[in-house]
Amino acid sequence: MARIAATSDLHFDTQGYLTAPSKVRSLVEAMIASRPDAIVVAGDIGHPLRNYSQCLDLFAGCGVPVGVVAGNHDVWRDESYDSRSLMEEVLPAVSRQRGCRWLERDSIVVNGTAIVGSMAWYDYSAAEPSLGLDAGYFEDAKPRISNDALWVDWPWSDPEVADILRSNLCATLEGLEVDPAIRRVVVTTHVPVFEQQMLRNPNNHAWSVANAYFGNLRTGRMIARFPKVRAVVSGHLHTSLQAVVDRPGMPSLQTVVIGSDYGSPTWIILDV
Repeated sequence: MARIAATSDLHFDTQGYLTAPSKVRSLVEAMIASRPDAIVVAGDIGHPLRNYSQCLDLFAGCGVPVGVVAGNHDVWRDESYDSRSLMEEVLPAVSRQRGCRWLERDSIVVNGTAIVGSMAWYDYSAAEPSLGLDAGYFEDAKPRISNDALWVDWPWSDPEVADILRSNLCATLEGLEVDPAIRRVVVTTHVPVFEQQMLRNPNNHAWSVANAYFGNLRTGRMIARFPKVRAVVSGHLHTSLQAVVDRPGMPSLQTVVIGSDYGSPTWIILDV
């Protein structure tokens, strides 16, 4: 059994417009006091980079492994770095410099449980199915709906980024599935990846379109193929959700969306 303390969407902001440092500090202290075997932070840690860095500084010396994945806000370009550099080089380096595990590449293993992660960028697969709209529609509509269209400047489309991240996560899970030392796997994502993690309102057209940027169901289908995966912890929605995904012939899979919001960070305990 592994006890994991998990949080997400801290939006650490030294100016206090989003989440004040004092609130994040109190949250970290509470997480440490719960005596977990590991801590995970499921993205949207802080922007620009100085906020990201200072947020992770609060986890220093907590005595257990701390794993992080990036969120969409973390890869927004800033005065020094473009989005691609942040995702591929800067955020991994800054995280490791502060003693954290970059879960896209660096797994945590405690008591036979491996903790891995992915930003799991949205790919429009979570849009309301009844809309019947193609990827081109959601690409064109994005500037009206998501600030990512203004602040993310990498050269790929959303589905292309999602494919890259999904392929990397799949390779990690394949390795863990054949590792006899690993009995269970917990996957940490920023973007939710299962239908059970989505909030649906099919009578609301704007809501239904916006869901295209709040999930990645293709990645969920990939994750569900691996019997050792027992839990998926996500963020991004700023709403708390818990559900079980049934898998015929395999153990069921626990899913959680952590409900932190701007100025109101929260955390959970997951016993796996």
